[in-house]
Parts: sequence; structure tokens; C-alpha cells
Amino acid sequence: MEHSKPHPEFKVWIETDDGYVFGPGVYSLLKRVNEVGTLKEAAIQLGMSYRYAWGLIRKAEEKLGEPLLLAHKGGRSGGGGAELTERGKHFLIEFQRLRDQMTRASEADPEKLISGVVKDINVSDGEVDVVLRISAYDRVRLRKGEKVNLQL
Repeated sequence: MEHSKPHPEFKVWIETDDGYVFGPGVYSLLKRVNEVGTLKEAAIQLGMSYRYAWGLIRKAEEKLGEPLLLAHKGGRSGGGGAELTERGKHFLIEFQRLRDQMTRASEADPEKLISGVVKDINVSDGEVDVVLRISAYDRVRLRKGEKVNLQL
């Protein structure tokens, strides 16, 4: 039996002092509402009941103290829908950004990570020299002229 290589896994969520607010479930739901235009259809596509989906959104909104969705009621012929508020759109973008950052960090080779503080930035002839202060341990891992990638 062949074993797969161990790799880091993580789950990201956002909390306030009162506890859990926003995580993968609310993110998936808001993303799908943004795509299909209704909470009901988003819930169906994600395999959730409408009641459960609405409860997730309501709990997140209560903790945040502001709405993530604006719902529009339909009449007999339908026409209802939902759209994300500016705050809902903001959370969608920021949560994805946070997950992307965590993914990049988890995939990075720890042997190639160096942390430091920018001490100076000099611009001349269209190029930028950045002076970093790093630990002595990291210094021995660098070689003059070596190409490096910085990620903020």
C-alpha cells in the first residue's frame, strides 16, 4: 500500500469576542447567492435546506451587527431574490484572500522562509534596493547574488 506524503491542512474562520461568525459554510453560501441570485437556489445547490441556510446567514449577521444579504420577496409569480450587501461582498473577498494566504504559507518550503524587518529602501536608476534585518541563523542561509522572492 502506497502512502501519500503528509501535508498541512487548515480550516479558516472569523470570530468576534462573542465567538464564531464566518467560515467555509457561510462563505460558500454567500458566494453561491452572489452567483445565482437567490438564497433558496444557493441552498439547494449546496445541499442545504433553506431554513438551515437562512439560519447560518442570520447568525453571522447577528454577531456582526449588520446584514450580509438583502432579500427581495417575490409575489405569486415569483421574482424573489437576494443580493450581497457591501459588507457581504467585503467578507467574501477578504475571506478568500485569507484562505489564499494560508494556502501559500502552508505550501511554502520552511527551509526557504526567512523573516525580517525592512530597514531601508533605496531607489536609483529604476531599481530598488531593500535592506532587511534578519536573524543570524537566516543570514548563513543566504548567498550574495542569490535570487530571492519576497512575499508580503
